[in-house]
Amino acid sequence: MNGKAMDSFVTTNRSEHTRDSEGRSLANRGSVAMPNPKHRTKGTGAGLLTKDTNILITGVTGLIGGELVRRLLGHEVGKVFCLIRPNPMGDARARLIERLRFSADDRTDRQGRSLEPVTGDVASPRFGLSDQDESQVAESVDMIIHCASELSFIHDERCRETNITGMHNLIDLARRCERRPLIVHLSTATSCGAVSHQCLGEDDGYDLDNGHHNEYTRSKAMAERVLRDSGEPCLILRPSITLSAGISARKFARAIVWFVPLLREFAALPVDPDSRVDIVPVAFVAESIMRLLQKPQLKHDCYNVSAGPDAASMCGPVSAFLDTFYKRVEPLILTPPSEWTKEKHRQYLGAAQQRKLFSTFRYYLPFLNMDVVYDNARLRAELGDDFPEITPVTEYLGDLLKLVARENP
Repeated sequence: MNGKAMDSFVTTNRSEHTRDSEGRSLANRGSVAMPNPKHRTKGTGAGLLTKDTNILITGVTGLIGGELVRRLLGHEVGKVFCLIRPNPMGDARARLIERLRFSADDRTDRQGRSLEPVTGDVASPRFGLSDQDESQVAESVDMIIHCASELSFIHDERCRETNITGMHNLIDLARRCERRPLIVHLSTATSCGAVSHQCLGEDDGYDLDNGHHNEYTRSKAMAERVLRDSGEPCLILRPSITLSAGISARKFARAIVWFVPLLREFAALPVDPDSRVDIVPVAFVAESIMRLLQKPQLKHDCYNVSAGPDAASMCGPVSAFLDTFYKRVEPLILTPPSEWTKEKHRQYLGAAQQRKLFSTFRYYLPFLNMDVVYDNARLRAELGDDFPEITPVTEYLGDLLKLVARENP
């Protein structure tokens, strides 16, 4: 894919961005259209993802990356290079097969046909690829789907290395590729920063000036800026809080809902019952991404993959579900933080064990009380009748909690 062919690829992804009256970049208001690469023949059907598209995908042993790999197996595509970090517990192919089996995938005998596990690490220069693997990637890749991310709320340095340094390494690798691949970057809707009581669209994202509750969201916002400023062709996708519904791996269930069983130890908490939380199941995220990539062209180069204002969860009803699930004698009292006085704090968090448990999930309280949802109107308009169903969180939360309980009775 030569430079001239890419001129029609993304109209606004260049290093010089215009900005609106408030200083926000207008770069994510462009469109994305996939030109026919030199190896594509007429009649195959134009689209971002076709039978001739060769892909490098990162984060394949993670939640969303693993689900995307499964779906790529079900579509006619070219070669799929799966970047997997080295691990003494198993080689790259074994770890990839293990991830697929978490999702009850019965097609592991087909891996050799299209999947090519390669060992590497996004935090390393050139992704830590061997010379041979880098050569294959650089010669053939048309698309890089970047799912690798450090999700920790407390390991700041790891967040910076994986999310920011990893993005610099990604851009450097993409520039070594002969076909100037489209970078499909999975960011996060929470890159908006510490805002509250809003419904945010794509133009409100990746704001470094809003302040951030933790280094994870700040580093993801910075990664978006680095990608935008690179001028490389890109499609940015921002999933909201994504839960591992339908996947049997305890590690994925525990990653977010680990703190929920601890709520049984309290009579009341400083959580606004009317606060909305934008939560989606991983199947919705993966299906939305695949359906976007199968479109012949996209009207925008940034999409929220979210529940939106119509399907967001509310803390009050979810708390009521948990009261029933755990058979609480007395319902958990949710009190808006503005009404959580020192007297109530002493009353409801008087025991040392309660204070200790409270401190372990204090990082989650800002997200529960933000009352922020992420507008998905752009995604709905793009997909139309192909917009996937969003399963309510109360329909699968119980199964995730049972997984967590199996590990921590």
